[in-house]
Amino acid sequence: MKDHLEFGQRLNRLIARVEAWNYADSDAGAGLPVELARELKALAAAAASSRLKLGVRRAQDALDDGLSAEAVAAALYQIRAELDAGGAQGVSPPAPPSPSR
Repeated sequence: MKDHLEFGQRLNRLIARVEAWNYADSDAGAGLPVELARELKALAAAAASSRLKLGVRRAQDALDDGLSAEAVAAALYQIRAELDAGGAQGVSPPAPPSPSR
């Protein structure tokens, strides 16, 4: 559970940085994408499931492809939605038990 909380906190901080980059009035410079790439790599290493790692990879690809901060943020929002929907392990919740007869 602790890892789940830490992953979620790191994800939220990264989303906040990408949003700040998106709304910045001036060019953030070449250093910011490099820093974000480093943070995305660390986030992928901390992901508890292959689905979350894949989501982080999508965000990395958007950044590497030079897409807008909005595209990177969208990939990160998707990860957060999967994390929120999937419970502590970031996976789909188990199916309900079948009724006994």
